[in-house]
Amino acid sequence: MRSKLITVGLAVVTLGGTACGSGGNATHTSASGTSERSRPTQIYRVQLSGPAETPPGAPHGGGTAIIAFHGASRVCWRFAHLRGFTQATFAHIHIGSKGQAGNIVVALSTAARLHHKGCVSISPVLSKAIWSTPSRYYVNIHSQQYPAGAVRAQL
Repeated sequence: MRSKLITVGLAVVTLGGTACGSGGNATHTSASGTSERSRPTQIYRVQLSGPAETPPGAPHGGGTAIIAFHGASRVCWRFAHLRGFTQATFAHIHIGSKGQAGNIVVALSTAARLHHKGCVSISPVLSKAIWSTPSRYYVNIHSQQYPAGAVRAQL
């Protein structure tokens, strides 16, 4: 019994710390008065798609991205259920409305192989810009076959 409680407790801490909140295709939640080390301030859960990429990426590519802001100076991510492409490399948040390619504003995973979860620092000015008009920003994952982007989703 005790080991089950410890396991459940560790799972809750892990999920809470890496921003795996619940939600639908493009949910956005806000909590006021939280510190950077507590619950996320803003969470975006989006469905990635190859055809949403500009130019189109992996035709049958998909997956889920959870982007969570912890305060205004820290952003964490988690990618899950990636499919339809292999050899994922980088992941970024770009500025750009639907159908537009844009410049990178936040480098999420920058290693030669994709990191499916992690956190990076971000400027509070940029965080607030994203929060005010999230549809002007998108997250994407690149791959060796699709260096311009394999899958994408607007925040």
